[in-house]
Amino acid sequence: MLITTSHRPTRRTRSLGHDLERVFPNSLYLTRGKKTVKDLLMEAYDMNYERILVVNVWKGNPLKLTFIKVDPESWGYLGYLYLHGIKLQREMGFRNLRPIREEMPFVVTTAKRIGVDHLAFARAFAELTGGTFVPRDGRSLTAIAEEHGTDALGIIERYPRGMAVNFYRLDVTKERAVGPLILVKIWIMEDGRRWDYREALGAKRPGTR
Repeated sequence: MLITTSHRPTRRTRSLGHDLERVFPNSLYLTRGKKTVKDLLMEAYDMNYERILVVNVWKGNPLKLTFIKVDPESWGYLGYLYLHGIKLQREMGFRNLRPIREEMPFVVTTAKRIGVDHLAFARAFAELTGGTFVPRDGRSLTAIAEEHGTDALGIIERYPRGMAVNFYRLDVTKERAVGPLILVKIWIMEDGRRWDYREALGAKRPGTR
């Protein structure tokens, strides 16, 4: 995956891009500069990347993650994550992690206690990132990682105002997530699938339909 930002990124936006480079195997963070989306697609294609991830900034903070399919004949937007906020790796106690410069699957699974909305998002997040969705089924993350030959996992977790994506690097530590922690309030797929925490919250309120 080729990772970049929208034009005129802030330091925090660039930091998130670098953090994501450290959790997606064989990904690369690229400084955007004045490059257009077409320019990015050409560079990604030349480097054999199948996805582009753009970290969009609003009022100094990352607002949205945009996923783009790289294909010279039928490129297109895959989907979007709108964010409540983020917690960077350095804010979680991890600094200067080295990117994974080898081929291995990126596995997406869930926390042990989740709802159907979290499961749907886990499948969608795997599609967006080109990862492999694996049902948790009560297993440990280590067992899942060993089964699929990877050290890189994205975990969909509960969050009071939406959903969270957290990242594990089992080559760094098997005890806790390294981040970044990404808080998602809305996810939208280009095929029409979507989830909005406000709509989901309204559906759960007594007396609503």
